Amino acid sequence: MSCNVRFAASYERKRRQSMSQQSSDESMLSNQMADCIQDCLNSHAVCLDTAMSLLQKGHTYADPVRILLDCSELCATNAHFLIRNSPVYGSLFQPCAQVCTHCAEVCDEIGENDCANACRASATSCEQMAKLIP
Repeated sequence: MSCNVRFAASYERKRRQSMSQQSSDESMLSNQMADCIQDCLNSHAVCLDTAMSLLQKGHTYADPVRILLDCSELCATNAHFLIRNSPVYGSLFQPCAQVCTHCAEVCDEIGENDCANACRASATSCEQMAKLIP
């Protein structure tokens, strides 16, 4: 076997391995993105419902309602950036994670456990995406 044939065979083997790894990485990223979209849309809905419920009950939770609405809005925006594959979608992961974490703490304080759990899930997804996207 000539040196060129061995080199070509070695190159092709490495290229296939690289493509397989790249495909696996892209699949993982795609799954992470889908999870993040779903978690953010869920957090958006739960925060909005919780805010409306508090207002309908006549609670005077002005600050928590504002935080819930802020979290809801940011989660929706983050999900929409991902769905559209916006060129700047990576810029929202950290802020979204921070707001969701804060909102989860506020929800814990006022006894809104479902909302707190939804916000924590969204924060975790955003933190994971932030690690994957430079």
